[in-house]
Amino acid sequence: MYIKSFAAVITAVLVFSSCAAGAEDTAESSAAETTVSSTASNNAEIDALREKYPEYFEISDFKGIEIYIWQTAEDEYYCGLMSGTNRNKTDEEIHALAEKPLTVDEAKAILDAVGADMDSIFVIPVIQPNSDYQYEIDEEFTDRVNALFR
Repeated sequence: MYIKSFAAVITAVLVFSSCAAGAEDTAESSAAETTVSSTASNNAEIDALREKYPEYFEISDFKGIEIYIWQTAEDEYYCGLMSGTNRNKTDEEIHALAEKPLTVDEAKAILDAVGADMDSIFVIPVIQPNSDYQYEIDEEFTDRVNALFR
């Protein structure tokens, strides 16, 4: 009788530990699938951005990356990216960025994809002439748009 009880206890322990291990394997497998799914989704997003904005994937952070940002409505910002140079950009170059504007999230994704060093990014607030939204570029505005990229 003692041997039968002992065997029953051992069987129960083995069954329980097998179930627990299976649950851990399932949790680990689920986490791995989520990571793979998230990575695939991120890669698809980057591929779509690369197709839509190929010029932004060719920028270099050798002399920094300039982010020209403008506001189009309350809490709505768009921007364009340019490689840094030793010269001031012309109004025409800056205004041309409005032809293919990026959202802040798109700009961040591109900067991340090209491996931009955040210390080499310069946020430059501008007013685009084709926008009807009125705002002033003051210290508060400059701080707000800088915070979008930190």
